[in-house]
Amino acid sequence: MVRNRNITSPESRPQALGAQTLISVLLVEDNLAEARLLQELLKGTALNHFQLVHVQRLQDAFKQLRTQTFAVALLDLTLPDSTGLDSLDALIAQMPSLPIVVLTNTNDEDLAVEAVRHGAQDYIVKRHINQELLVRSLRYAIERKQNAEALRETNEILEQRVQERTAELKAANKLLRQEIEARQRVQRRLELAQKAGKIGTFEWNIRSNRVTWSPEVEALYGLAAGSFGDGYDRWLAALHPDDRERTEQELWQAIANNQGLNTEFRILWPDTEPHWIAVKSSLFQDDRGRPLRMIGIHMDITEKKQLEAQFLRAQRLESLGTLASGIAHDLNNILTPILAVVQLLPMKLPNLNPQTQHLLQTLETSAQRGADLVKQILSFARGVEGKRVSLQIEHLLIEVRQMIQQTLPKSIEIQLDIAPNLWPVFADPTQLHQILMNLCVNARDAMPEGGILQLAAANCEVDEAMARRYLDAQVGPYVVVSVADTGTGIPANILHRVFDPFFTTKPVGQGTGLGLSAVMGIVKSHGGFVDVESEVNKGSRFHIFLPASQPTAPPVANDLELLLGHQELILVVDDETAISEITKTTLETYNYRVITANDALSAIALVAEYQDQLHCVLIDLMMPIMDGLSTIPLIQHLRPDLAIVAMSGLGASETMVQAAQLGAHYFLPKPFTTKELLEVLYQVQQAEDTPSRSL
Repeated sequence: MVRNRNITSPESRPQALGAQTLISVLLVEDNLAEARLLQELLKGTALNHFQLVHVQRLQDAFKQLRTQTFAVALLDLTLPDSTGLDSLDALIAQMPSLPIVVLTNTNDEDLAVEAVRHGAQDYIVKRHINQELLVRSLRYAIERKQNAEALRETNEILEQRVQERTAELKAANKLLRQEIEARQRVQRRLELAQKAGKIGTFEWNIRSNRVTWSPEVEALYGLAAGSFGDGYDRWLAALHPDDRERTEQELWQAIANNQGLNTEFRILWPDTEPHWIAVKSSLFQDDRGRPLRMIGIHMDITEKKQLEAQFLRAQRLESLGTLASGIAHDLNNILTPILAVVQLLPMKLPNLNPQTQHLLQTLETSAQRGADLVKQILSFARGVEGKRVSLQIEHLLIEVRQMIQQTLPKSIEIQLDIAPNLWPVFADPTQLHQILMNLCVNARDAMPEGGILQLAAANCEVDEAMARRYLDAQVGPYVVVSVADTGTGIPANILHRVFDPFFTTKPVGQGTGLGLSAVMGIVKSHGGFVDVESEVNKGSRFHIFLPASQPTAPPVANDLELLLGHQELILVVDDETAISEITKTTLETYNYRVITANDALSAIALVAEYQDQLHCVLIDLMMPIMDGLSTIPLIQHLRPDLAIVAMSGLGASETMVQAAQLGAHYFLPKPFTTKELLEVLYQVQQAEDTPSRSL
């Protein structure tokens, strides 16, 4: 027998509910006395003959249903193996087409109503039961179930007819679409309508010179529906003056050539922000080939234009950065011996007169300024990485405010606005300090008559929509630091160039044009991005977005002094003879022994000769023929435990990572001071007592 029939089988239906109709009843009742009572009540019926099968458990009822067909079931809601509405739900699931009358011991109307809602046809309270009530309930349950099944079958027939009719309509629609596709003009119009979607559309009747604009078009221009009227003059007036004449010429040229207008232009928005619109259209002709109407779409491509501008600027900066990196490397090689000599001369010549000492100090200051300028070049070119720690921006902003309060004119009011519970950032404090000081100095120069300088910081969640607006942005948490002024502002036509290296609006001699370029390079090296807002005579606001990080424990401070060596043997490898010689002289002054090499082959030969005596190797990464990155593995092969310090005029993070992977344990960026040189060797000495070294 099939279980869970959706349609009542003919065997389960009584032939008629008239005289002596045989009705099979399944009684599910664990109380034998009540079951006996129900049997007796059903025996004395005159019009119907009831065949009663009694079981005491729900599982026994399932077994009976698998072997016999019943017209109706009497179900007690309190059974040994199931109680309440769960018994009803289980029985309906087993035999959906079986009429069910629920037996209950209480006058709980809510339970009875809920049982009917769950699918029972009727309910009987045991204490109120009699023969008439019982027979009537069973008959009504059967009739209701039969009516429901008949209605369901009717609905199935209707649904089948609806499906057949729907299939006929689909077939008719398919034929209609094929007919439409056969007409070329109608096909083009439908394609344009599909492409339009939520984009504004227009239709221009060229002969009557009437234009129909959709409300979405005027919304793209920041205008209310109906603002363009039924012509194109008001539309032309909404275009940017610099693009208006060109666009009108392209329009009439397209008509003359029997082509649609396909162009891009700027528009004047009420908020004064620049917006870009692209027009795509098709021209339709009459039977004689004369222009009849133009149909097309308008779409806002402002975001696309902004991303293109950022991408082009990034490409330009990348090209300039490659050039600047090479220049910076050469300058660092030049400045390294100058700084070393100027720091060594006072020790070699202790009896210099004050005038000569002043000249040496001037020389050292100028050389250091040159080194700082090179660092700025590398900052925008490569995003030089320094020592990064987890820090709170709040402390850095307070420190910057205290510093600039002592240097800025009294006519400039400094405001600090820091949001509570700022997230930490993983950054180099010195480089962030440089960013803030650069922006504060620019703000000062923009307010010669005084004004307000505001430093602010807040948490910011960058979502997908915001991330699409900026080339370097990622979805996630950021801390945004803002530096705003009320100064002269930046004209819109040069706003996109302010981060270009060597671009400046300051007079000759008052600016290098590297400040904002360094800001951009440092922020990008930290995984952040920059945004700027400005309006002439109202001021500028720079937003620095830095990725938030998890707080970490602060590093333990380790103040290193300039320690004398203990006659350790050091190998200095550099193709610049001036650097290797002055480094040799400096280290010998501080009680080290030094041997030098000016190329990789000589260095390898010296390592092989002195490998048991060598304490450390200082090697330049940028050398001709065979560079330092190629030489380090060969040195490691000869002496695996030899400490290696990599030197380079390019402090790029990728160079440091490469050197570390090859076996260099420390990195010394050029130009370096005597203190920095000795500190590295001190770290090498300290590392001999520990098993690990780190770049």
